[in-house]
Amino acid sequence: MVRREDVATLRAIHRRTGNGQETNEDQSVIMAELGALLDPKDVSEAQRRHALIVPLRRRTIALLVDAVDNLVDHAAVQPLPPLLHQRLHEPWATGVLLLDDHPVVQLDVRAIARSILLRRTRDTEQK
Repeated sequence: MVRREDVATLRAIHRRTGNGQETNEDQSVIMAELGALLDPKDVSEAQRRHALIVPLRRRTIALLVDAVDNLVDHAAVQPLPPLLHQRLHEPWATGVLLLDDHPVVQLDVRAIARSILLRRTRDTEQK
């Protein structure tokens, strides 16, 4: 789950290359697999994808996902307990809510986008 106000648009994209990678015609947009950021073993095989477009000050980040199930405007999100929040590898989870009696973690996609941009900047500087 992500907050709707953190995502500028939702865009459908299709894989266009022979190796299963998405093409990126707009070089000002940085594309990143959200699933692989959360779990490196999460590799998508879907041909039709969705991109959550997250604008930052200098760049735009497209977080690629297989599907968007639903959009929630106002949800009763409970913050993560401090002990759990301190144990996260990345501080991307902001809370939990119940959706159809199932706990769903809310992700801070703006923090994820900033992390992607920071990693890309570091990688560029190391070259």
